[in-house]
Amino acid sequence: MRLLNVKNSQMTYFMSYADVPPYAILSHTWGEEEVSLKDWETMSRPDVREKEGFKKLEYCCRQAARDGLEWVWVDTCCIDKTSSAELTESINSMFRWYRDAAICYAYLTDVPEDVERSEIEKHLAKSRWFTRGWTLQELIAPLKVVFYSAAWQPVGTKSELSACISAITGIEETYLSGANLDRASVAQRMSWASRRRTSRDEDIAYCLLGIFDVNMPLIYGEGHKAFQRLQEEIMRAFPEDHTLFAWGKVVTYFSKYVESEAQVLGFEPLRLRPKEIVKKEGQDGENDDDEDDEDDGSLLGFLAKSPRDFRDSGKFVLYRESKKFFRRWDAPLTAPSLVGRTTRVDLPIVMAGPPFAVYRLDAALPILGLRRVSSAVLVCGRQDELFKFVTVPLLTCTGGYYGRTREIVVNDLISLPRVNYDILGRWRQQIVLERQPRYRPCVGDIILRRFSSFVPCATSMAVDAVDVAIDDGFVKALAPPEPGRLACLTFDYAGMVGVAGFAITISRMEGNEEHGGSGPLHFALMPVDLAADTQRYNELMLHEQLRLDEEGEEGREEAREIVEVKDDDENWVEVREEASSARSEDGGDSESDASGDGSSHEGEEEREMKDSTEEPDRAQDEEGGGGLEKQEPQFQSTREAYCYLWDHWQASPRGRAMGLPDDTWDLAGEPAARVPHVRVVARRMYVDDDPRLPVDVVDIVISAEALFGPGGSSPGR
Repeated sequence: MRLLNVKNSQMTYFMSYADVPPYAILSHTWGEEEVSLKDWETMSRPDVREKEGFKKLEYCCRQAARDGLEWVWVDTCCIDKTSSAELTESINSMFRWYRDAAICYAYLTDVPEDVERSEIEKHLAKSRWFTRGWTLQELIAPLKVVFYSAAWQPVGTKSELSACISAITGIEETYLSGANLDRASVAQRMSWASRRRTSRDEDIAYCLLGIFDVNMPLIYGEGHKAFQRLQEEIMRAFPEDHTLFAWGKVVTYFSKYVESEAQVLGFEPLRLRPKEIVKKEGQDGENDDDEDDEDDGSLLGFLAKSPRDFRDSGKFVLYRESKKFFRRWDAPLTAPSLVGRTTRVDLPIVMAGPPFAVYRLDAALPILGLRRVSSAVLVCGRQDELFKFVTVPLLTCTGGYYGRTREIVVNDLISLPRVNYDILGRWRQQIVLERQPRYRPCVGDIILRRFSSFVPCATSMAVDAVDVAIDDGFVKALAPPEPGRLACLTFDYAGMVGVAGFAITISRMEGNEEHGGSGPLHFALMPVDLAADTQRYNELMLHEQLRLDEEGEEGREEAREIVEVKDDDENWVEVREEASSARSEDGGDSESDASGDGSSHEGEEEREMKDSTEEPDRAQDEEGGGGLEKQEPQFQSTREAYCYLWDHWQASPRGRAMGLPDDTWDLAGEPAARVPHVRVVARRMYVDDDPRLPVDVVDIVISAEALFGPGGSSPGR
């Protein structure tokens, strides 16, 4: 630590803190022509005195001498800023230096001299000193702070002005009086810095190192990443403090919840709730700084972008029984961690509202879409009449990840005593959150505005030219659109995985210049029920065996069995094959010779007559009106069935080529075949209204009403 001697104006460097003598320290806001260490050591004293920043140094040294102190520390001239190592050490040690100072002089250059006592609060509230990031620790760390006006006239001490300072800064008086900062939650400490600014982006993080008692290297040039690194260090230092995640706009009800089931099913248009309907919790209209509240369609990660995100979080504290939640002997929790760009954390997950949320797409395509939503309960909250937990709405993303918006919810639904640590422990699960950039539509994209299914989509197959992201709400084109199959979505009924389900293919038909080079879409569905297929096959074999027993002939046995083969078009078909009983070659020849030509011709005529009588029956069977019902192709697994539809989507009996620019396919359910009710709506739109940039906006709604009746339980969700 380098100190300035007030008597001889010499700089002295102290290697050990044990050797540091008592000293005064200066807190100020930087201005023009500050005196640096290099200036102090290389310039003549008259030249140094001419610099504008010398005046505050002179004031500080004189006051220290009057207070009986021989040494002072001033950040402008006591740090060698040309040395990155010394700068890093100084910033990581600065909170300690201010805390250990005998006295701190806070120099307010914008407070005029001879201020009347009645006007002090007004001038302090307007002072720039209370808006700077670095002065936060300079206010909190020293036990004794004396404020001086521009002419170095005493204005008052921190203890005398604590009520006024608390009102200006939002810092509770107990922490201004020297209380242990560990008693303040992370969100409370962040809120103290939420309205402060620094000249460099990185410094808004570096100035908080001492407030949270963490250390990290300085990397000027990393911008907002510095604040991300600070939160990582805080997460490691305070793994049980969930208030780190309690940032954003506090509301009583999530504004993006879908309003009705009719909106989910497509019978009503999607819309966002008006801002005035969603009450902003804990605000009286005094805060108009909503620059970060604008919704650009991005989904955010779990960590904040800057301290400004915590400006509504000053009253959030830890749940009083949080230790019981985190230290359960039967199911210990893992500490929050960062893996790449994702945050992994164990949190209680609940359904605190409707299962879908409305989100905004890119401005180039002014439409809204649906995403599944659940809520994570943070083990922290606000103590009002009841302790209300903070819940964070989470929107589902592809891959099982989540993203969040800027809103956090505080209401009576999740509060004590309705919810306690034991209930929270039973609700918990590990989740992964990652920031999701705003979706940018391009030519050939299929935007899933609505995708609602009573059965969760199990898997999907797709060609290399598209990226299927169902939970994200799109099938992204990775190449110019070409006719042919695009994706196959598969659904397995709960409790019947690999046995029963259905598949839906999405394909593209031929297009022309009128279509912008992108043809209309085609949808096809095929149900699969391996258990029913097996039972049906066994019944068919039994029926055939009984018929064979009735057609037994003396001297020979004919067996007719049904087998499945593939024709030249790779389609599964049924053929009938005759198999004669084993006979000796000589015996067969002798019977043939003995019968003569007449009997031989007679046998041929009988076979022709038999074939002629069977052909209509066979044709009738194929039409579905014969003795045997029309059979679906039989498969050994659902995967094999889905691949069959993938290869033969154009031949599916349950398919539809959608018309342009708008079309609807309403497929009625077939309970006997386990076919659900499917409603598909396709609409052709253009990015920025440019006909050369076509995209398809699609609604896919799959309901179980046809299978189980209105209000019946479904085998899916």
